[in-house]
Amino acid sequence: MRLALLSGAFPPQFDGIGDYSWWLSQTLAQQGHEVTVLTSFAPVRQPVAGVDVIPCFDASRSQTIHEALQSLRKKGRFDWLIVQYNPFCFGRRGFAPWLIPALRGGGIPVAVMFHETFAVPLWPWQQIVMRIWQYPQFALLARTGRCHFVSTERWLAQVRRWAKGPSQLLPVGSNLPLCDLTKREAREKLGLSPDALILGVFGFAHQSKRTAWIGAAARSIHHRFPQTEVLCIGQVGQLVRNVCGKTPVHDHGFLPGPEVSLRLRAMDLFLAPLTDGISGRRGSVVAALQHGLPICSTVRNYTDTYLKNLVSPAFSLVPHDNQ
Repeated sequence: MRLALLSGAFPPQFDGIGDYSWWLSQTLAQQGHEVTVLTSFAPVRQPVAGVDVIPCFDASRSQTIHEALQSLRKKGRFDWLIVQYNPFCFGRRGFAPWLIPALRGGGIPVAVMFHETFAVPLWPWQQIVMRIWQYPQFALLARTGRCHFVSTERWLAQVRRWAKGPSQLLPVGSNLPLCDLTKREAREKLGLSPDALILGVFGFAHQSKRTAWIGAAARSIHHRFPQTEVLCIGQVGQLVRNVCGKTPVHDHGFLPGPEVSLRLRAMDLFLAPLTDGISGRRGSVVAALQHGLPICSTVRNYTDTYLKNLVSPAFSLVPHDNQ
């Protein structure tokens, strides 16, 4: 089949949806499909073997999305256009008035992967304001797609309310390769103590991450086990360092996928306290599962059923409001 992917981000940007799109395009190409990726303008885009990557729009100028999709028609017939949707990927504050008309006028069957639907929290007030345009935009997109996928059960009821076609749960996969070193080998390569108890944190500094809880856990464990250290990957390092007291914190920042995998291999326990609870859309948690790490996270009514029902001594969930 000839497939087109529309993604607001793409490597080398540090962006979860962009990475997801990179891996998806690579996998589809390896299966023999002809794949074209439409993404935002950037000085450099990471190539994918067998995939045509076209930087062709600017999310801050949503009319360029319309122009990009119109230009796609000149490349011939496509079987599907797969939209990787988060409203903020296609317009400032998630306002993208040109997106739906462009999709409807493109003449290509549309499938939508909803990574987000619309601004959900009722706090702060900006979220309420953004919902004024994000919700009708979401509803129109759901009506436009012939089939839909959602990264977490939380979005299913929202999508099915408006969708004409089928809607299925499709949890995100890991965006990382898998390091083949042992824990000891990984620590030796990173210069970390083989005897340390290493707590791991990975991801962006988003308000949904309870860094205060991470700090409290690190201090408590360090008090009992003085060899405790914290290893941070991504954007969270400084925030975690600020709350960990005397517990040593290694802030390794943003890294390429293989380097992230190496550090996950070195960890003993993965900490992921989240205000909205663990779910299948959390790529950082999926990466921890991929690397066989014990996980301590939070559960809420938004948590996917298959995660609520998972029973394992290496998988511990506590209520989202009970530190």
